[in-house]
Amino acid sequence: MKKGFWYIFFFFFLLFFFFGKDIVYSLWVKTDWNLEKNIVLDSEYERLKKEYTLLLEKTNLEVPFLEEGIVSKVVVHDPYIFFDKITILKGKNDGIELGDAVLNEMGLIGKVSLVFDNYSEVELITSGATYSVRIQNSYGILKQKDGKLQVEDITSKEEIKKEEIIYTSSFTDIPGDIPIGKVVEVNSSSISQTLVIEPLVDFQNLNYVWIRKRVIYE
Repeated sequence: MKKGFWYIFFFFFLLFFFFGKDIVYSLWVKTDWNLEKNIVLDSEYERLKKEYTLLLEKTNLEVPFLEEGIVSKVVVHDPYIFFDKITILKGKNDGIELGDAVLNEMGLIGKVSLVFDNYSEVELITSGATYSVRIQNSYGILKQKDGKLQVEDITSKEEIKKEEIIYTSSFTDIPGDIPIGKVVEVNSSSISQTLVIEPLVDFQNLNYVWIRKRVIYE
């Protein structure tokens, strides 16, 4: 009986060796490749981060709204939803939360809309989301309408001219005084003003972003 058991065991061992070795090998190669890919990605991230920091220093850019924040690489910018969202390489494990502001040295890009452990999705300002904004001493609501970024519901009759810069207000959980865009068209009537805005950020070239924590009001 014992002899027969060992024959059966040896038979199944040979079957596993001939048919299972390729599966085991492929799993080992895949694990090794993923490890190597992560090492290369981390190395490339650090290299580009240093280059970007040096560029800011050489050009003497003063960007006070970037003084506090987490730097992240943009890893996905889907051409089918190009002006709706991007994916960044930071998530819950890095302290990212829903509603955090996302920007670069030019101004506001959007805000975090989905958070996972190691990456997050960012809803761009061109996606149709609304933002409370400030122009001089006036306030309004930034929204997308007819394919354009517009500011409506302006709270005062203060004269607003082309080329003026609009900023985030301090009325929501997005930090205030972050540049968003410049006025390219002013449509005025006896009762209201509507502004057409051109974003300051070049959405065609988003490589690195800063994430600033949303403001929590007690």
